[in-house]
Amino acid sequence: MVVLFALVSESFEPKRFAGLFSAAPSVLLASLIVTVALEGTAPASENASGAVAGAVGLVAFAVASAWAVYRFKGLVGSLVSLVPWAVASLVAYLFLMGAR
Repeated sequence: MVVLFALVSESFEPKRFAGLFSAAPSVLLASLIVTVALEGTAPASENASGAVAGAVGLVAFAVASAWAVYRFKGLVGSLVSLVPWAVASLVAYLFLMGAR
């Protein structure tokens, strides 16, 4: 399953965006191994940058959901928490893209 997610993440463009889908450590590791084996280290570096942006979004989601689920209950709190995830991931992605 991990390798399947890694292969799916390889189909997205740009490669940093694909990394957002491989932020889980096991999926990221499999994705990076596949990328290095098939394409080299430069594309793997782009995937790793995307994974960092995804991890930043995950932390934002976790922090927001701790409050939002308590305040609004399950489904609504989870949906509200998607906003900080999207904003944090986008900001991190743009920051990392500008750093290259």
